[in-house]
Amino acid sequence: MKAHILTWLSSVAATCVIGTAWIYTHPVQKFVTVNIASLFNESAQALVKHKDETALNLAQAQALKIDHALQQLADACDCLVMNSAAIAKRPGEDHSKVVTRDMTDWVKAKLSAQ
Repeated sequence: MKAHILTWLSSVAATCVIGTAWIYTHPVQKFVTVNIASLFNESAQALVKHKDETALNLAQAQALKIDHALQQLADACDCLVMNSAAIAKRPGEDHSKVVTRDMTDWVKAKLSAQ
């Protein structure tokens, strides 16, 4: 009987060690959201003034700036950046469980600083 108890205890201890090691080496992925449409809408309003090929060049330059700012955000927070339009639903009443933060203002600040 003593051998069975020791076997059981060593199995439980090994499982706890392996489970702890797994959780430590495989952390939960972090997500943030950005309203990308609003970033492009603000750019589009500025481009309406231009009717020639400079508008295309300005649009391409703005798209590259937005892409660079999104990459800076991903690198700064070590997280995945997700378009907020891709989210179908968020929790209704209890917002304390929401783990994604909206970082649109951060990206807008980066773009205005450039």
